[in-house]
Amino acid sequence: MTIGLEVWFEEQRVGGILVAGEGDFSFEYDPAWLGNPAAFPVSVRLPLRAAPWTGAAAANWFGNLLPEGPAREAVCGRLGLSVGNDVDLLAAIGGDCAGALRVVQSGPAPPGPDLEDTFEALAPRRLAGLLEGGAAPLLVGGPLIRLSLAGAQDKLPLCLVDGKLALPTGSTASTHLLKLPHARFAHLPMNEAYVMGLAARIGLDVAKVDVYGGTSPPSLLVERYDRRAGVGGRVARLHQEDLCQATGRPAAKKYQQEGGPSLAECADVVSRHSSRPLVDLRRLVEWQAFNVAVGNSDGHGKNLSLLYDGVSVRLAPFYDLLSTRHYPTLDRALAMAVGPRRDADTLSREHWEAFAEDASLGRKLVVETVRSVLDRVAQAQPSWTSDFAARHGRHPILQTLPRWIEKNVRASAHRL
Repeated sequence: MTIGLEVWFEEQRVGGILVAGEGDFSFEYDPAWLGNPAAFPVSVRLPLRAAPWTGAAAANWFGNLLPEGPAREAVCGRLGLSVGNDVDLLAAIGGDCAGALRVVQSGPAPPGPDLEDTFEALAPRRLAGLLEGGAAPLLVGGPLIRLSLAGAQDKLPLCLVDGKLALPTGSTASTHLLKLPHARFAHLPMNEAYVMGLAARIGLDVAKVDVYGGTSPPSLLVERYDRRAGVGGRVARLHQEDLCQATGRPAAKKYQQEGGPSLAECADVVSRHSSRPLVDLRRLVEWQAFNVAVGNSDGHGKNLSLLYDGVSVRLAPFYDLLSTRHYPTLDRALAMAVGPRRDADTLSREHWEAFAEDASLGRKLVVETVRSVLDRVAQAQPSWTSDFAARHGRHPILQTLPRWIEKNVRASAHRL
């Protein structure tokens, strides 16, 4: 049996996916796309060329667009698909992927965008009704078959229309993600809101977030950095790929200890493909130093991305920053080692210098960057904690997390 899918950017056909026989996967750029002066490659791993890309390099890239874990299981269950069926799942829910591309079933008529953005109002009661069935599968199996959001956490793609939540319909792009409370991990959205806000307070380039109180407990509303205002005020999509895609890994290998990208390998990708490598390499070091400072052990390859804006390529704003150390059942070791060391509690100057050597970076630059992040967190945290409490009250997350971060930053700076 042969299955065909098409990949689109706005009204332009980028290429076609063909899966034949025993799962032989290939992706081929459309000749018209190759002849377009504004054409961009789907991935740094899949440069523009006339010959098809075959095998794992192509299959892994497109498989990374799909949900993972329980979210994937829920979607597949609702659609009646096997959990391992990437191709049929892409065909069903590839209409609003991360980044700029849409993946749709091959057909006689090309799928053009709507003439204007369209929405379905999402009143709190309507949202509550949707969430009763579980968030992950709620936008599939009906007229809104369009959700393809990578990751394992429940999230809902939305738009803000006149300051109110709405579901995008037709080919309208979502502008925000609503990250929902987690049954196993208490106060997860508030944890992320606090940590993301702290990152912004010290000057890191992060996605904009806000607490949404229309669910109980509250959720986290995240503004998508891969969207911007386009012609006529319509929402335009920006292309992106995460660093599992950029290094050819499947989503199942996002953690370094399971074969995923290392911090030094991420630095190499940034060095070779960023339009401003010196700036973005420093930002990469800041990202890992901040993970250490706040106790985020989940900084894996899918939590870093390259963003293509039509002119340049850069490391995308940071996202999914939270303190996993707040939850005792989660792995305490870093998802990406610093030099040879994954234990953040014993990281010292020599480990950062070992990473610098592995990544061909200056040792002094790396150490000074780490020290700067620790100093800025120490200085900014008291005022940020006060501001967070003023906005959200004395939330339970504030009873333990700020104190732990303060203590951890002091210890990390001492070892440096």
